[in-house]
Amino acid sequence: MIKAATLYMVIIIALLIGMISASLLTIAFYYRIESQKKARADRLGASQESSIAILLSNSFTTYDADVLKDLYGDGKDSVVLNKTRWGVYTLNTAKAFELMDTMKRAFFSANAFTDPSAIYLADEDRPLSVSGNTQITGDGELPKAGLKQSYVDGKPYAGKELIKGAIKNSTRDLPPLDEDLLKKLLDNFERKDTLAFALNDSIVNSFFNPVLVYKMGVKDTVLSGFAIKGKIILISDTVVYIKADAVLEDVQVYAPGIVVSEGFKGSCQLFARDSVSVGKNCVFSYPSFIGVFKPEDGTMQSKISLGAGTHFSGLLLSYEKKRSALQTIISLGKDCLVKGEVYATGYIKLEKPVVVHGKVYAKRFIMQTPATLYENYLIDLVLNRKLLSGYYLSSPLFERKTTDQNVLKWLN
Repeated sequence: MIKAATLYMVIIIALLIGMISASLLTIAFYYRIESQKKARADRLGASQESSIAILLSNSFTTYDADVLKDLYGDGKDSVVLNKTRWGVYTLNTAKAFELMDTMKRAFFSANAFTDPSAIYLADEDRPLSVSGNTQITGDGELPKAGLKQSYVDGKPYAGKELIKGAIKNSTRDLPPLDEDLLKKLLDNFERKDTLAFALNDSIVNSFFNPVLVYKMGVKDTVLSGFAIKGKIILISDTVVYIKADAVLEDVQVYAPGIVVSEGFKGSCQLFARDSVSVGKNCVFSYPSFIGVFKPEDGTMQSKISLGAGTHFSGLLLSYEKKRSALQTIISLGKDCLVKGEVYATGYIKLEKPVVVHGKVYAKRFIMQTPATLYENYLIDLVLNRKLLSGYYLSSPLFERKTTDQNVLKWLN
C-alpha cells in the first residue's frame, strides 16, 4: 500500500518539473526574440555602413531630396539617403529600417586635402621676401620673381633654407571656387522662408529635422547667455554681436557685420558682407568657417580680423568676384594660431608672430610692424603644411582635381 506522503512527493516533483519546463520554454522564447533583434540590428548596421559609403561616393550626386534605395533588391534592407549643403560643408543623413526598427546617422562630410603646398601667392611680378624667424615647411606656389631673404629692422633671415619644399610657379589668379556653391551661400543673405527670432532660452534642432531659419530683429542681434545648436540658420540685416557666454555649435549666421567678443569658444559658420571682427583669445574649434563676401557694388573694404591669441580651426575666406580698389583683407593678430586654410582674394595682413598649420592663399601679404608696413614680406611667420592633421578635410568650395569625400564630423 502506497503512503499518502508519497503522493505529495510526486505532486511536488511534477510541479518542479513543470516550472523548470515552463522556464526553459520562456527562456527559449525570449532568446529567439533577442536573437531576431540582434540579427535585425546587425542587418541594419550593415545597411547603415553601406548607406554611408554610398553617400560618400562620387556617384551619389542627388542633393536636397530623399533617395529611397532597396540595397539588395529583396525588399528587406531599405534605406533613405539625403545629401544637402550645410554652409561650406556637406550634410548627410542615412536612415536604415526593417519592420518597425530604424537606425539613423547624420554627419558632415568634406573633401580630402592632399595638397602638399603651404603657400600660394598670386604672381603680380614681385618676389616674396622672408625675414627673421620665418619658417615655410611644404611646397610653395610662388611668383616667377621667386623667394628671397631680406633685412627688416636690421635683422636678417635666420634660417638656412628659404623653404622646405618644392617651388612651383603660381598664376595671376587664385585657384577658382565653386560658383554654384558660392551662389547658394550668397542667396542665404536674402532668404524669405524665415521665422521670427525671439529666443530667450537655448534651442537645439536635430539635423534629422527641417532647418529652422530665424530672421533676427534689431533688438535681437546680441547673442548672450544661451546655447544655439544644430540645424539652425540666423539671418540679420544689421550687425550681430556674439558674446563670450554664448554657445554656438554647427549653426550658420548671416549678417552685414559680425562682432565676436573676447574669450568666445565655439564651432560655427559665420558669413558677412562687410566685416567679421573676432576678439582676443577666442577659440573656434574644428570645423569652423568665417567668410566675408564683398558685394559687387560694395564701397567698403570687406575684412576678417582675428584678435591676438585667437586659435582657429577650419577655413578663413574673403571673396570678391571682381577686383576692386579696396580689396578684401584677412588680418591675423599677434600670436594667432590657424589650423586649416586661409584664402583671401585680396590681402592677408599679419602681425608677427603668427603660426599657420595648413595653407594660405593670397594676392598679396602685408606685414605690420611697429615701425612700418611691408608688402609681400613674411616676418616671424610659421607656415607648416606638415603639422596640419591628417584628418583635416577641405571644403567643396575649392575646385580640386580629386574630390574624395570623408566623414568630417558625426552629428546627433
